[in-house]
Amino acid sequence: MKTRPLFLLILFLTFNAGLAFSQAVNVKVWTDTNKILIGDHLNFFVQVNSSPPTEIIFPEIKDSLGKLEIVQSFPIDTQMTGNEIKLQKKIVLTAFDTGNIFIPQLNILYLKKATNQYAAIFTDSIPIFVKGIEVDTSKDIKDIKGIIEVPLTFWDYFPYILIPIGILGLGYLIFFLMKRKGKKQASLEPKIPPHTEAMEALKQLDKEKLWQKGLVKEFHIRLTEIIRRYIERRFGIPALEMISNEIIQSLENEISLDTGLTSKLHRSFEISDLVKFAKYNPISDENNFCFKTALEFVEATIPTAPENPNIDKQEKVGE
Repeated sequence: MKTRPLFLLILFLTFNAGLAFSQAVNVKVWTDTNKILIGDHLNFFVQVNSSPPTEIIFPEIKDSLGKLEIVQSFPIDTQMTGNEIKLQKKIVLTAFDTGNIFIPQLNILYLKKATNQYAAIFTDSIPIFVKGIEVDTSKDIKDIKGIIEVPLTFWDYFPYILIPIGILGLGYLIFFLMKRKGKKQASLEPKIPPHTEAMEALKQLDKEKLWQKGLVKEFHIRLTEIIRRYIERRFGIPALEMISNEIIQSLENEISLDTGLTSKLHRSFEISDLVKFAKYNPISDENNFCFKTALEFVEATIPTAPENPNIDKQEKVGE
């Protein structure tokens, strides 16, 4: 009788250990050299190994890494060996400051499929020594040749005459185009209410059956654009320029919504963001959840018309 609980305990610990091992994600960074001459290039590599396959998000690197400027950033190279996936990215760097500088730590995100949450791994920083160009101080400094003055002509003054005229002309052109664009946007602004526009767009999206045809990313892009535009027109929140968390926070601050509906909308945004930015492949129930949440949100926030008993009387008289 005592052996059975012991066996179940060993089985439980073994299963948890296997699960923890299956979620292993390893990150390695290195360079092809740690010493360069100022202005020269060096290759920086980032490698992520994961088993089993999971969603990996590399940090967005724009123009520089610390004091090192990016010359070229290569696409991520993906290799699979057995149950392990290896992702490797190469970045060419250069430096224009001498001395000891560092490639800073990078934050690599990966999705824990057991909990559907993201975890982070930080890479090591790498020291780089940048050497300057040596100057031979033993040699004499030679004088430069003197300036040869040339008589000025009309064409020497012509740019100074043309530049003010060009600036005035460009300013007038910009003013004219902005004024014309403003009138055009005002004339094209939809006259229908925001909720009517959103409901029609959602019905059209449902007819196209995008995610059923395998166009999952296109479906979530269209869906979030519809909801963001509705929020912007309905509540005056610049949702088209905000990230998902900022939109949810603004809605909680500006309007009073059911907490359950707010949580569902937040979860819907999270799923769509994973699809658009992390190549996440949702199941059918998640796609249906996002679409139904959008419908529910629009229906729950349709403005109610103010009660006016005189309207009913006027309609009856008109009949």
